Amino acid sequence: MECSRFILFSSTKALSLLLGLCFFSGSVRAASFSYTEFNIAFVLGLMFPVILIIALVKPLKNIRLRYPTLISMSVLLMLYALAYSTKYQSELILSSAMIFSSVLYFWLRSTYSAPSEKVNYLINFLVVATALSFVFSLWFFPDVDGYLAWLAASAMVLFCAGGAVLSSKKVKDPSSVRLAIQWLIHLIFVVILFAWLNAYISATWLVSAIVVSYLAALINGCWYLVQAVKLELSDKGGMIKSPTIYPLDPATNLPSSQQTLEKLAFIVKESPKSKFAVVVFKPINFQAVNTVLGHHNSDILLLQLAYCLQQKMAENLALVNFSNEKSPSKISRLQGLQFLVVLDLSGDNHSDNSKVEQLCRELSSAIPSAMSFKSFSLNFELAFGAAYIGEYSHNIDEVISFAEDALLVSEQTQQVLSYYDHNNALYTEQQLSRMECLKRDVADEKLHWYIQPQISLNNKKVLGFQMFVHWYNDDKSPWELNQFIDIAEHSGDVYLLTKQMVVQACKVLKKLEHIGFAKPVTITLASKELLEPALIDYIVMQTKEYGVSTKNLIVELQEKLILSANQRAKAVIDQLKSLGIKVAIGNFSGSYESLRYLRKVSIHQVKINCELLSDNIDNNEENGSNKAIINALINLTRAMQLPLIGTSINNPDIEQIFKAMGGDSAQGRHFSRGVVFDEIEIWTKRWLEQYPHSELDQ
Repeated sequence: MECSRFILFSSTKALSLLLGLCFFSGSVRAASFSYTEFNIAFVLGLMFPVILIIALVKPLKNIRLRYPTLISMSVLLMLYALAYSTKYQSELILSSAMIFSSVLYFWLRSTYSAPSEKVNYLINFLVVATALSFVFSLWFFPDVDGYLAWLAASAMVLFCAGGAVLSSKKVKDPSSVRLAIQWLIHLIFVVILFAWLNAYISATWLVSAIVVSYLAALINGCWYLVQAVKLELSDKGGMIKSPTIYPLDPATNLPSSQQTLEKLAFIVKESPKSKFAVVVFKPINFQAVNTVLGHHNSDILLLQLAYCLQQKMAENLALVNFSNEKSPSKISRLQGLQFLVVLDLSGDNHSDNSKVEQLCRELSSAIPSAMSFKSFSLNFELAFGAAYIGEYSHNIDEVISFAEDALLVSEQTQQVLSYYDHNNALYTEQQLSRMECLKRDVADEKLHWYIQPQISLNNKKVLGFQMFVHWYNDDKSPWELNQFIDIAEHSGDVYLLTKQMVVQACKVLKKLEHIGFAKPVTITLASKELLEPALIDYIVMQTKEYGVSTKNLIVELQEKLILSANQRAKAVIDQLKSLGIKVAIGNFSGSYESLRYLRKVSIHQVKINCELLSDNIDNNEENGSNKAIINALINLTRAMQLPLIGTSINNPDIEQIFKAMGGDSAQGRHFSRGVVFDEIEIWTKRWLEQYPHSELDQ
């Protein structure tokens, strides 16, 4: 506050002194100075201290120095052209006057916030275009009437300036009155200049109008400058006088996260050229303490841990001190069991990663081999996540969250230290974008449904169809259900997606009955979220609505899904069987758990993936391990008298291998890449024309 008063007092005193000197020199040397030359000296004496003051105050407040400089230079050019008549006197006066008018508009416009940025940009462009067009036509098109052009161009600039004044009144800016006075003074200047050009008044009136308009512009601009600096200094003074005092974390006696963020933001701002590494760590095996001792007693061990770490790190000069007191606190506690240290990397020439890794080793070694409470003891193990300030973000909160993400990776991968990987964040953003797209496409029913036939290899009889779905995420290649099922689960659309699949299957069943080619249709339940009785009720409701039999519907469950949700899957299978709906197991592996499950429930068919047989073909390994596994599965299902379908039969070579091993039912792109709903009847006719004896045994 005192500094702003000093600036205001000094500015006023300097202006008064300059005015006095100018008038004094004018009275002493009136005989040798003309009125215009006297005002040139006056403007020069006023311009330099004002620009100097603005330049000195610029670091405190971002003031545009170019505006007062251009205004002063244009005024001097006008006065010079008036004092010393030249060949291009009128062109110089009009050009400098237009520069003065347009720059004055921009300077005054910068003293308040316009209500609409788009309108602001449009008006600014209009002012610049008007000024450039006027100056260009004045110098390069002598046939143009410069006087009328000046009147038209000035009217345009004044019109835009008037809009600025009205906008300042709409936003209730306190400078609106001063802006209105400045606009009125400049209007008088424009009128006087036009009158002088037409020889209606003398040059004395024009010189006076120029100087008065210039003084009004300086007073208005400097008024805004003093108010801005005053506000800036008062804000900073308030921050210094009343610092925020945060309590320590009650469980660890370490600085809290709020104090840490404030102190760290201040340090980073004061050292913009320094590089810092944020390291977040936690004891990964502390859950055992809470389980055995409870949260109240576990806080005692947590306090011991924090004390040991703080004592060890207190003398590390490379760590940021989060405390405002004399005793340093180099460690801060975040939420939960997470702790934070910040390493200043500007010390030596070692690599940044090596410094972070050395710090992590020191923190790990600071923990005693065994920490105990009464008869309970535990060896703490720490996991670390690190991120660099300025590498992907300068925001302190974001960088700490980056380090927390890296810590999560360390826990998941059982590593000691992980660095933040921006690619993971990009992948997460891509997944979120895909979730939004999938949610929109499912809601708008823009997924592409088709069926794939299941064929008997012996007589090419069509045994049934399986419902498939394609999602065109990137408009290039379609995604199958197994490729975007995770996205559907996380977006919450897997249930609606499956209901649409049920509807499509019922439509296909109705269509097949209509053309006299009734075959069962298989749908897939690909998520644990679908193992609910409500979905089974919906299936029954749709079969009744479309008038199709539940006996022609097969529900396929993946083996991995059944084993991961054993009881829920068994309840759903029992409900399906009671309704006459058949059940199939996909991607059957023949594991001990799956065989035990097959003994408990009756399954209509099992499916094995024959895609791995293509590896044997490509590598000429007829007796490879993949072939042996599939051969064993075929023999196993035959011994258990389970109907078997080989999937992913995508070329004739795989078909021959699968058939040679005893497989007799298959589906895949070799038989059909897929049939959309509108082409079911066409495909059926073509298939029967190609294999006319395939349906004779019906």
